Amino acid sequence: MSAWRTILVTKPCRLSTKNQQLVYEPKDEQMITVPLEDITVIVLENNQSSMTTALLSKCAEKNIALFTCDNYHMPNGCFTPFHQHSRFSQISHIQRDMKVPLKKQIWQKIITQKIINQSQLLEYFDKDNLQLELLTNKVKSGDSENLEALAARRYWSKLFDDFTRDQKKGDPRNIALNYGYAIVRGAVARSLVSYGLLPTFGVFHNSELNAYNLADDMIEPLRPMVDMVVKKLEIEDELDVHLGVSVKSALLNVLVMQMQLDDENVTVLNLCDIMAHSFVKSMKLNDVGRLKLPSVV
Repeated sequence: MSAWRTILVTKPCRLSTKNQQLVYEPKDEQMITVPLEDITVIVLENNQSSMTTALLSKCAEKNIALFTCDNYHMPNGCFTPFHQHSRFSQISHIQRDMKVPLKKQIWQKIITQKIINQSQLLEYFDKDNLQLELLTNKVKSGDSENLEALAARRYWSKLFDDFTRDQKKGDPRNIALNYGYAIVRGAVARSLVSYGLLPTFGVFHNSELNAYNLADDMIEPLRPMVDMVVKKLEIEDELDVHLGVSVKSALLNVLVMQMQLDDENVTVLNLCDIMAHSFVKSMKLNDVGRLKLPSVV
């Protein structure tokens, strides 16, 4: 169990709360307590752990994102707070009534920044990023020409050798990427909800079977930070199909890594809040310029 704003639970245990503390009681080991105010994310990896309803309620009250994992120890569910924002109804109605042109402009800005960040990451690893740089000014409203996909093909071929995204299920790089994306996705959803937004209604993603369409929109510029960690783990030869605790801890720590916004270094976790807040402003004022998105460097 490791904690610094994130908790990774890997052993059978009982989780409860007392005196504004998370109480961690592993089987045959010493009890540990952690102040709830210091926690942002809890990942329940072990299916033999139990949690009290009082702690669940505290997670909602303290805006803690709680993840469950499947039998392969991959995050498969996220519990987020409900109706935290005082103007939830007002904001949700504005979100529901967003005009298509604004949605397309927001998606254009998101994809442009994603490609910029991918290009910056290639440069960080001394990879040829010219092809991506040439695309950054060509994304049209709604990404009507699907330059996101074109950029992705060029990006993955430069970042990793002999790699196809999500096609080789046994590739530890894909497994690590999926784990990291799931954590960041949950953090994005947590921030969206805390600002009164409904993650179900996206600007581009619109699947009726997806409860996190807006989170899947807003995560795009943040994905390269997960890619950075996975690339470093590959260089250090620490990846295998069974992600170890050290690898998972590195992926959880993506949330406290820094990106750049308005010439300041800001953690990914704080950026989730800033992006959600700026999305609300953009939506209310019908102004895509209000949306704030970070860069890698």
